Amino acid sequence: MTNSLIVLGVMLAILVAGSFMRKVPVAVLLLVASIAGAVVGGLTDPLLKRDYFTSIASIFVGNSETVPSLMRHFMEGSMLFLNLMLTVAAGMLFMSILKENGALNLLTREIVSGFYKSPTILLILIMILIMLPAMLTGSAPASVLSTGVLVLPILLEIGVSKDDAAAIIALGSLFGMVAPPVNVPAMLIGTGVYMPYEGFAIPLLILTVPLAIFSVLYIGRRSVSKVDKDAVLAKIPGDPNVKGFLPQFPLVFLIGYMIIKSYYPQIDPGTPLVFCMGIILALVCSKKKVNLWKVAVQSMADSVDVMALFAAVGMMIQIMGLTGARGATVLGALGLKGPLLYLSIAVVAPLVGGLLMPFGCAGVLGIPLIMAFTNKNAIWVTSALTLIMCVGALLPPTSVSGMFAADAVGLESQKKMLKKCILPAVLSLILSVIVMVYANEIVVFLRGLGIPLK
Repeated sequence: MTNSLIVLGVMLAILVAGSFMRKVPVAVLLLVASIAGAVVGGLTDPLLKRDYFTSIASIFVGNSETVPSLMRHFMEGSMLFLNLMLTVAAGMLFMSILKENGALNLLTREIVSGFYKSPTILLILIMILIMLPAMLTGSAPASVLSTGVLVLPILLEIGVSKDDAAAIIALGSLFGMVAPPVNVPAMLIGTGVYMPYEGFAIPLLILTVPLAIFSVLYIGRRSVSKVDKDAVLAKIPGDPNVKGFLPQFPLVFLIGYMIIKSYYPQIDPGTPLVFCMGIILALVCSKKKVNLWKVAVQSMADSVDVMALFAAVGMMIQIMGLTGARGATVLGALGLKGPLLYLSIAVVAPLVGGLLMPFGCAGVLGIPLIMAFTNKNAIWVTSALTLIMCVGALLPPTSVSGMFAADAVGLESQKKMLKKCILPAVLSLILSVIVMVYANEIVVFLRGLGIPLK
């Protein structure tokens, strides 16, 4: 146990120190912390020292039949989130094609044209548009890099400042990552405790939609008095040949299929393949010629940072498991009871989410924490847990929502943007804790209203 805590302490120290070094990519920082953890584990653990630290070469090739080489663990860890990487890659390509063929621009222009007289409704619909890619892919950066970039000129044109716009995009991507139909942390927790990903739509919508609406109005509404329709539309590229329902049909198909497959898992070929179906449909329904190779190259260039982050977090989780640091974290979580358990979750889970991303947090803390709530409705508790973990998407060093939003807007520092996110983040934590405490009572109440729940 002591060895594991030493390893955990070294890895955390490197990450905390590295978070102040802005020029070091987060993925590289996580990789360095993983290597350091593996080396320290070899120095402090007699078994590991004997098996893979007897020489420098053993770090790469191994010299034991019982403990494989470190290189194998780094490779395995880098593939831990392979399905997510494929989902992000396919999802980004799908959204890029919709952007290239004018479908997203058409949808945005229709929203502005229809609701420019009501800034409140317009802001709410912009927030939903920001959330959409993350809802479909389960990845916050997918929202920032697609619809987030698309709506940025609109937000700036109607009077929202750069810091406010970045905060709205960051929070929209965060809530989209939690909202149905795809919530990856919930899937990871469910896999660990043999709980099917079914019945999550209503609790996730209840948790995210009110918070998303509040956030966009709290941050942006005071800056918007009157919307100049022509000025806003001038910021959105338009093509007279792209009109009607056909260009937008692939998006409707994808959303519909995602919803249907959540109720009928037997027709689910995997989210990456669903996006591939959407890509083919988007090309067929396009009214503009799309250079698929050019769009694909640019889409992958936009996605590579995100996928590198997934790989680095996977390696760190793998090394934490190898050295016992992950087990030490789990034992600490299981030892908490009562109010201390809820307080610890609200404080520690976002910090770990910032350290390992929400997906890594779900893999390390999610499973032991859900097992501490055996007397509560597992679906509602898991939903609330994922929202708490995803708040970590705003926190360094990974900051998958905050960092990408700040980069997209062109901010030199995230400080002012993150200050705008404090109240929505705190409300998210409070709401999540309330849902966990009263999970059973909420289910009984909603069932009494005739809402079908599991």
